[in-house]
Amino acid sequence: MLHHDCYYTKGVTHKVCEDYITQGDTPIPFIVLSDGCSASPNSDVGAQILTLTARQMLEKTTAWPLDYFDFGQQLISTAFKVTEELQVPNEVLDATVMLAFLHENDIMVHVYGDGCLLFKDHDGNVGTIEIVFTHNAPYYLTYWINEERLLEYATFEQKPLVITDSVNGQSEPKPFQTQLVFCLPLKKFKVIAIASDGASHCVDTRQKIIVPLYEVANHLLAFKNLTGEFVKHHTKNALEDYAQQGIYPVDDLSIGVFVNEK
Repeated sequence: MLHHDCYYTKGVTHKVCEDYITQGDTPIPFIVLSDGCSASPNSDVGAQILTLTARQMLEKTTAWPLDYFDFGQQLISTAFKVTEELQVPNEVLDATVMLAFLHENDIMVHVYGDGCLLFKDHDGNVGTIEIVFTHNAPYYLTYWINEERLLEYATFEQKPLVITDSVNGQSEPKPFQTQLVFCLPLKKFKVIAIASDGASHCVDTRQKIIVPLYEVANHLLAFKNLTGEFVKHHTKNALEDYAQQGIYPVDDLSIGVFVNEK
């Protein structure tokens, strides 16, 4: 049986939570999250627009499995129509998008921007994948259909994308347009999660260090039960436990989890 749930919360340095996450079961189980850019005004609104637009698209599409580029293009085009209707600047949509969905016996993950994948195999071994842009400027979908902004973005750095795998280590720098699609087989992994980069920004204020993502993953994926809003309850408890140790997520944190219970 496949369980899924999600949760998001504000980072201690933020006045407004710029993350948003949602989930659904129609036509297949899926989770979508978005992490708004702190430098872009009202990106919390944009994160909600992107996430809810993606959800609506997923519930209506018959094009399974999803095509990475087609879905991204359709998502940002549809979201732009929403911002135009609301008469707000398109820059509110400066936000990452992570999408995880069931395809046959795998969980497929599409990443538009940065973020983290956390997983645990059936023997209890935890692994992580972290997607980072070295100049701290993720390749947002908003650049896809704004040529002027795209050309400006391209002048920063041609290969700013780095993927760090807890097993294989850090990749060579990659072009910012690289397709970010991951396939995680359920026969291998019991727990598969997507998370915003807030998972990699948990700070130990006593030791004045960033807690390694691997340690955070171990903490966040240690579910004691799978009833009800299991991700919400466990994540809140995990963060309360961290707070007692002087550890806090300085950035907003959103996490969505699939658990394959045999």
